Amino acid sequence: MKNIFVFIFLFFFSFCSLAQNYPLTEHQQNINPNLIYSENNFTLQKPFTGIENKTVDSLIFTQTTSKYKNWFLRKIFDENLFVKQDDKFIVILNPLLDFRLNYQNNTRGYHNTRGVMLSGKLDSKIYFNSCFTESQAIFPENIKKYFDEFGVIPGYGRIKPLSRSGEFDFGAAYGNIAVKACKFLDISLGYDKLFIGDGYRSLILSDFSAPMMYAKTAFNYKKFQINNIFTKAINPNFNNVLQHENPVSLNSRYPAKYVSFNTLTYKPTEAWQISLIEALVLSQNIDEWNYPAYILLPFVRTTFINYKKQLTNNFVGVNTTWQNKKIGIIYSQIFIDKISKSDLIASLQIGYKNFDFLKVKNLFFQIEYNRVPREMYLHANNDLHYGHYNQAIAHPAGAGFNEILAIADYKFKRLEVLTKSVFLKYATINSEYNQQNIFDYSLLYNVDANTFTRNPMLISDVQIIYNLNNSYRLQIFAGISNRADLTTKNSTNFIQCGLRTALRINYDDF
Repeated sequence: MKNIFVFIFLFFFSFCSLAQNYPLTEHQQNINPNLIYSENNFTLQKPFTGIENKTVDSLIFTQTTSKYKNWFLRKIFDENLFVKQDDKFIVILNPLLDFRLNYQNNTRGYHNTRGVMLSGKLDSKIYFNSCFTESQAIFPENIKKYFDEFGVIPGYGRIKPLSRSGEFDFGAAYGNIAVKACKFLDISLGYDKLFIGDGYRSLILSDFSAPMMYAKTAFNYKKFQINNIFTKAINPNFNNVLQHENPVSLNSRYPAKYVSFNTLTYKPTEAWQISLIEALVLSQNIDEWNYPAYILLPFVRTTFINYKKQLTNNFVGVNTTWQNKKIGIIYSQIFIDKISKSDLIASLQIGYKNFDFLKVKNLFFQIEYNRVPREMYLHANNDLHYGHYNQAIAHPAGAGFNEILAIADYKFKRLEVLTKSVFLKYATINSEYNQQNIFDYSLLYNVDANTFTRNPMLISDVQIIYNLNNSYRLQIFAGISNRADLTTKNSTNFIQCGLRTALRINYDDF
């Protein structure tokens, strides 16, 4: 009876939601997040490596037992492709695939990705993960328009157009190594996408943009966790979105900047998790820095730093999570850009998710509201915008929007039904994308506010998925997406089907 109810629920939900984006609940990983929350773990930062605690270690490295005796059937339906291990050492190798055909506006397209992912650990002291992919694709119209405006494909760095028909060639490589220096201290180095928060979106640090180099330290003591992430971001400025007099070209050396994230998390009880967060965008012109010693003190420096040199872009925020096994998980973010006597510029997120919604096992439901003012993330020095590779570091839509999204996902054995709706209303100037607001300070202070128009969009998606192998998320899927401009009443459908390993996510729902 419960299964019938679930399918009725998803049927009616899909009327307003026709998700190309997967995984849904944990960013860049094949981990059951329900177990992460239920075991009273720190959940603020993702992805996990295994070094965090025994729960995460077990979820990543425990091997599935197969009922099949045939090697080929075991690898297709149950096991990781290759595993080598002993009492202290384990290495896992899996394929990364994405073979899909798509259809939009009487035009056929495709996505062809091949790659491998390698992960392992040594004596529960050293953890590592590495992967690379090579891809060719013909993207939907909204992604082509994004490339025309910003010179990149969301989630990637440099990319090469193959033809005038919108065909692209691109690759990606990711990797990290984490070391447990002592009982209380973990150190990580890598080149990857990172995420801060408990929602589908993050208004602080999101895995939307291209990967970036980072160094991370985590200090854990009882109910407290202190984290620092120091990253290197770049401003390639394709198509001169920064409005430079001498724009940076495709073949130029990319100017860099640094972004430092500091988080202090406290778990007073199993239900509550409260985190203070600081983000600081720093100029690469280190020789010009002339600050006193408090520049080294997180949070203190944000309050007292000398703004006159315009070498930093400062933010502070709070992330709060409350969970209950019967009710679910409620989470929120407040991220503050500027505080003045007359105004407070801050973005807001509040959301709810439940992994057994309405007490139905494996029915995941999430609803989330995000609001980012038009003034958010800006800086008088455009080179210190809150972005990386012409992409937002936080929410994919950049700034100047309100968003409500809802996701429902139900798993029954190996079958999965996934639906999602995103209502996004944003301010724009003669452009489909408002993300340019975070690149150009003059858009806020030199343009009449009446020039901005409110552009409501409804993006919806439904997918039917059959999970061939849950160890590395090998799936057969088919889906249809709809993108509707509620002002012009224009609407486009995007149909796709294929075979993929759903281990990495790239967002196009904005």
